[in-house]
Amino acid sequence: MKRVGLGVLLLAWLYGVPFLFIVGLMRRTSSPYLATRAEAEAFGATTGAILTAALILNLTLPLVGVLLASLARDPYWMRHFVWSLAGMAVIWVLFSIAGNAATAPMIGWTPADQEPAPRITQCIPRSGGHGCPGG
Repeated sequence: MKRVGLGVLLLAWLYGVPFLFIVGLMRRTSSPYLATRAEAEAFGATTGAILTAALILNLTLPLVGVLLASLARDPYWMRHFVWSLAGMAVIWVLFSIAGNAATAPMIGWTPADQEPAPRITQCIPRSGGHGCPGG
């Protein structure tokens, strides 16, 4: 049973973390049509949560795997999880490269909304000789 659990843990890191990164980066680089500012903030918050979850899982899953494999004294899975530590570093480097290439922060980014500018329906005269435009 311990081999199945360690295998699931490794596969969760091997396939789950890159999946979350790909989804998060696709959402980060897309320019969705969002009608209001609230929708744009919700989209950005979800994208940030996906990327944050990917970073946290990328850090914790290999470390937990090494810990559990060493407690189980299983050299087969220990070897796999030690190599996953190198993969963890590669994923961090790739994420930092993507972050440096981005024009805005990767996490905490909010896309532009498509809310129209409010119409001016009333003119408020100012002092200093400037009246309302158009009479």
